[in-house]
Parts: sequence; structure tokens; C-alpha cells
Amino acid sequence: MFICDLFSLLVSCSFLVALEIYSYNPEFALFGYETPDWTPASFFKVKRKIDVPLEKNWPVLRYINETIEDPTQYHFSYRKPKETHDYNFYYKTLQTTHYRLERAYVSFNGAVGLDENTIFQPTDFERNATNANVVGHYREVIVTGYLWATYNFGHSFEDFFTPLFLIPEEIRRRSHIIVFSMPFLYDTLLDLLGFLPDRRIYLPKNKGEYISADILHCFANRTFYISQWGPNTYRFKRFLHEKFELDKITPSEYCFTNRPKGKRRHIHNLDEVINSAKAKFPTIDWKFIPDNHTNLIECARDFKKIKFLFSPVGSNICKCIFMADNTVVICVTANFPENSLAGFCLSCKLFELQYDSISAHHLEYGSPINVNDALFHIEKCLKVLETGNWNVYK
Repeated sequence: MFICDLFSLLVSCSFLVALEIYSYNPEFALFGYETPDWTPASFFKVKRKIDVPLEKNWPVLRYINETIEDPTQYHFSYRKPKETHDYNFYYKTLQTTHYRLERAYVSFNGAVGLDENTIFQPTDFERNATNANVVGHYREVIVTGYLWATYNFGHSFEDFFTPLFLIPEEIRRRSHIIVFSMPFLYDTLLDLLGFLPDRRIYLPKNKGEYISADILHCFANRTFYISQWGPNTYRFKRFLHEKFELDKITPSEYCFTNRPKGKRRHIHNLDEVINSAKAKFPTIDWKFIPDNHTNLIECARDFKKIKFLFSPVGSNICKCIFMADNTVVICVTANFPENSLAGFCLSCKLFELQYDSISAHHLEYGSPINVNDALFHIEKCLKVLETGNWNVYK
């Protein structure tokens, strides 16, 4: 009896080991395999798109509805009381649903397929779904983000990495992940989040290939396309500060930064603004920090030193996730609603001012800004840094 039980145990263990190798070894995934109850299609042809609650057919792992309880008003939109109210009131809340889809497909641009020809419409970038080959099959896959996040710092953080922090660790450690991130970010952060290199899927850029998965984890109703912040963003911030030991660095620097010349929303006369600030506030050692980091930990340490930041609007401001709580960010906008940075900064517990001064369109290549306006807001926000409120603007 004992021998039989031992034999059964050995067989069971052998099966589990084989299953582990079979499921998570990328060599198998590249060539694909069939599961007993379904054979994935080799080609995905979009025929229809549906917009129905997923829970009618697939299990919900978790409904998420949580709000930052901190009553502090962290955001201020200059001369825009409605935006100031709405951002501070609505953007502290995270509402989304973690779904566990079965026999699903997902493309490199983030489109999720429920079968070989049906796209689930509310998922990110479904409008970019194309007809394409299914190039690999995996047991369990997580998808957050989309193509755009592969070359944009803000979208990498807001829409790819932050929602991953909502996935339970045991699922992260056993699943493959489609990588939607800038290259200098993903190795370090995916290591921290428990995704080993052999479970990272890098599909060809600018192509619409799909992979199939027995189990696909995604977020919908609502998705994360620059639309979700709240408590999870702050938890992710604290996670990074602990892992990178940023709390050992005391913020002390007053900095300007700019988007590179030739990129959208570049401030053409920032040198003039800096020189004027040095003349008006001579006791402050003003510094310029270039937007050219290629090493994540160095970037994190540089931004943790900052207690006051002046910057044009853009994903570069999302590096403020490494700044200490209750520090200040001035975001110079381009007559365009910038709700994503408002939600991101207030979720990181940073005092952020937005004011319009870039005269070019949000998608154009910047302009000079009014120097006197810049000095006006710098003076006001130095007081905000001191008092921890926006009363100086009243």
C-alpha cells in the first residue's frame, strides 16, 4: 500500500514538473502546443467587435473600487475651478475589473480577442485590431498596456506597470507577460514584479501578430488607457521607493527640466526663465535636469533629490513618481486638458500646478512661454511648498 501511494505521488510530481516546464518554457511557447479541449487558430481574422459585460461568460477575479482617503487638495488648475474640483474629487478613485478570460487571443497593440474573430471592444486600442497570424501559444498570460507604451515613459508607467501591481503575486509569478514598455524600464521593473526573463513576450514592433492563451488576465470596465490612478498608483510608488531605497535620499533641489528640442511641447526660452528665476530668487540654487535618462535607478535617485520641479507638460513629468510626498511640480500646459498628469501627480501625493503658457498645440513642437507668468507661478508655488496648501492663490 505504501509503495503504491509512493508511486502515485512520484507520478503526480513528475506530471506537475513536466507541466511547469511545458507551460512556461519559451521554447515550447514559440512552437505552440495544443491543449486537450481546444486548438488555437493559426490566423486571427477580425469579423466583429462586441461590447457586453464580460462577466456574462467569464469569471471576474476581482472588482476593484477604492479611493484615496487623504483629503488634501494636491492639484490646482490655474483659473480653471471646474478642472481643479473634478481632478481632486474624481481622480482619487480607482474603478476597474480583473477578468480571467479563457481560450483568448491578444495582439501586440493590446487588442483582446474572445475567439479567433471577435474583439472585445472596451479593451485598449481595440480599434487597431488587424487580421494577422497567431504566432505563439501560452498557458497563462497577463496583458496590460498597448503599443504606444513601448516608447512613452508616462504610458509605460500609468498603463503597463501600475496595473500589474494589482495582479496577485502568485499569478504574476506563474504567468507570461506581454511587454509594453520602454526598454530602459522593463528589465528592472519586471524583475521587481516577479516576471522572470523567460516569461516575457516581446512581439515584433509595429506588427499585429497575436498570441493565444488558455487563460488571459486583463482589466476592463474600466481599462487603464491614461484613465486610472488612485490608491494603487501610490502603493506602486511606495513599492519603488522601498526597493530602490529612495527614502534614504532627502529632497533638497530646485530644478527645471525641458522636453528635448524638436519634441512636442518643448519650451523654447527655458534658459531665459531659468536666468530670471536665479535673479529673482538668488538664495535658491536652481538646477537644470536633462530629460535623457537611460538608467532607471539613476533616474529614480536624481528625481528623489528634487523638492521643486518646473517642467513642460509631457510624460517626462511621470518621473515625479520618484519624488517625495508633498513636494511641488509646476506643469506648463499647451491649452489642452491634461487630466492624466493631474491624476498621476495627486495619486503620488505631489502638489501639482497646471497653467497654460505654451502657445503651440499639444501635438506641436512647443513655443516660448511668458517669463513673467513663469516667475509669478514659481513664487506662488514656493509658498505652496512651504505651507502645504493653495491658499496663496486665493
